[in-house]
Amino acid sequence: MKYFSYILMMCLVLLGCSDSSLESNDTADRIQREGQTMTATRQLGDYELRLSVQQSGDHDFTFQPGIRYIGQDVNHEIFHSKQLFDIDLQMDGKTLLPPRSSTSEELVTKLTKDSWYSEKVEITLTPEQVQYISNSEADLILNAGFRSEQSGYNDEKKMMIRAEEILSVK
Repeated sequence: MKYFSYILMMCLVLLGCSDSSLESNDTADRIQREGQTMTATRQLGDYELRLSVQQSGDHDFTFQPGIRYIGQDVNHEIFHSKQLFDIDLQMDGKTLLPPRSSTSEELVTKLTKDSWYSEKVEITLTPEQVQYISNSEADLILNAGFRSEQSGYNDEKKMMIRAEEILSVK
């Protein structure tokens, strides 16, 4: 019995020390390049996320996150705050971008089956942030937070891309 408690304690210590980012399966299903644009997609249940990135200068990036409904219904409504999408650049789980504000205002977006809904976001990175990306030290995270009548609860869809993928489009 004393060996059992010792083994249990060691398992708990190892589990607590493990890197949770390695267990995450939030990575994109597919990444493709067309000209100067990198596009990543990931299917999550009845939804598909897409993130297109175009680098227009050494530090200027245009992000176009999108979501489409691929479920059974022809039309599907989602409810979300002013910004449906959140793009973040993270290193070791900590954001490298400045804080952003959000609103509690609820908007309704009607998704039509198999049609993309997208927004355009332009971000200028500092030379230090671009260096983190170049050194493969950062991850690009796309979050889509919403709720729907069909699901009846808050839903968050997430996709992660190794940030150096966006530099390869030059």
